[in-house]
Parts: sequence; C-alpha cells; structure tokens
Amino acid sequence: MWKSILVGLSWWLVACDIVQPPYRETPTSVPDTAQATVLLEDYTGFRCGNCPEAHERAEELRQLYGNRLIVISVHAGFFARPTAPPYTYDFRNPVAEELDRFFKISQAGNPNGMVNRRGYPTGHILGKDRWAAAIATELQRNAPLSLSLEAELDTTSRLVTIEVTVRYLQPGAPDHYLALYVVEDSVIQYQLDYRRNPPDIPNYVHRFVLRDGVLGPWGEALDPTGAPAGAVLQRQYTYRLPPDKDWNPYHCSIVAFVHRYGTTYEVLQAASTPLRLR
Repeated sequence: MWKSILVGLSWWLVACDIVQPPYRETPTSVPDTAQATVLLEDYTGFRCGNCPEAHERAEELRQLYGNRLIVISVHAGFFARPTAPPYTYDFRNPVAEELDRFFKISQAGNPNGMVNRRGYPTGHILGKDRWAAAIATELQRNAPLSLSLEAELDTTSRLVTIEVTVRYLQPGAPDHYLALYVVEDSVIQYQLDYRRNPPDIPNYVHRFVLRDGVLGPWGEALDPTGAPAGAVLQRQYTYRLPPDKDWNPYHCSIVAFVHRYGTTYEVLQAASTPLRLR
C-alpha cells in the first residue's frame, strides 16, 4: 500500500516519525524541472461580510485550474473571532493566527490572500481581483522539485500516517522547509454576506478550512546543508485528529508544500491528498 522506504535508513521517534539523513539516491537521469502546483491562501472570517465574494473567486480559479491549484481558507484575525449568537463557532487555531500575525494579512484588511507567498515582505498581500493574474504567472514557472504525498487515517484511533517524497530536480538550499497542513472541506456554519438580506447565512459551506499544522506553521528543514540535484527525500509522519474537535475526517485532507523559510518564504511546490480511510 505504501511506497517502500529506502534500504538502510534508520528510524527515530521524535514529535513525529521521521526518516533522518542520509536519505538520498541519485537516479541515472534527472529532469531539470517539474510542473508547478500553486498555493492560494485566502485569509477570511465568518464575520467578514465582503469575504464570500473572495470565496467565490477562489472556487472559480480552482475549477479553472483543477489539481494545479490548491486553495486554503485561513480563518484568523478580527473577523474570525466568535461573538454573540449566531457567530459563536471558532474557526481559529494557533497555526492560522501565527500566519496571519506574521504576514499581516487581516491587519491590511479582509478579504486578502497570498499566491505562493510570492512578494514578501512588501508585495505578498493580494486582493481577490489580483489572484488570477498572480496564479497564471506562477503556473508558468517550473518547480525545482517534485512532491508526492499519501495520507491514511485509522478511523478507530484517528491516527493519520503521512508519507512524503521530495525529489530534487535542481540543487536545494538550507532554507527549504516542508510544511504539512490539515484542511477540512465543506464545514457548515454561519457566514456574513453583505450582498444578502438578511446578511446572516446559517448554512454557508466553508471550503478548505485550515485546521492545524502537523509540523506547526512553518514545518521543518528538509536538508540543513542543501540537497543536491537528484536527491530523493522520503519522510513519514503521524498526526492524531483531536478527539475534542468536530472535524469530519471524511472531509479532511493533507496539504504539503516546500517553501523558503526565513528568507523569501515563497512556496516552491505544493501537493494535496484526501485522507484514505481504513
């Protein structure tokens, strides 16, 4: 079911199960680039009356580009805070709040977002009307690595086993970090929409909600020395869906991406997979 692990690797138990270095093999022939998959992060809140228009724009783009575009809805900041009924649900989580604090998205006003986090620190915040052009530009770029991902959920223990394979097509760098996010689709809750009368929608379908980070908001370094071209990095992680949360595992998926942590923060490649249940 799962891909075989490279012979001779040792396993160590830390916060997650991780294959430690060395984790390299050099193919006889390596292509120079891979087709890029783009990450769109839509910063939102259920008390943001202008945000449904951005949600619709994100969905239009997702339908247009299919699996080459991954959308995440990040509920954070003022408009994500629960208030008096009916807005009592709490979409927030520490990962979403840290991302919003660092990138200062809601501080600039919602709805806003980022496309591959490109342009940080001064040009990364994009309104919904700028997403399409930014995504089209990113899709023309070639990725320096390929990323494959599998995730399996034991429905009894709620334990998710995640397998990631990163194949470097060009030399890597020490700032290349792997991040893993837990995302839930089709969460039914209230949403404010200023276009509606009354504006409070009780059964709004919230798409691709960021629920947590398996490795926190930023992930972990892939190779502190910079992986050479041809390197194949295979890692396995475990994550338990919190028993006290109302998440629907049938609607959950894992989003993985490699980004340049601590420097440009740009996303180099992304992948997504639903949880396979057993």
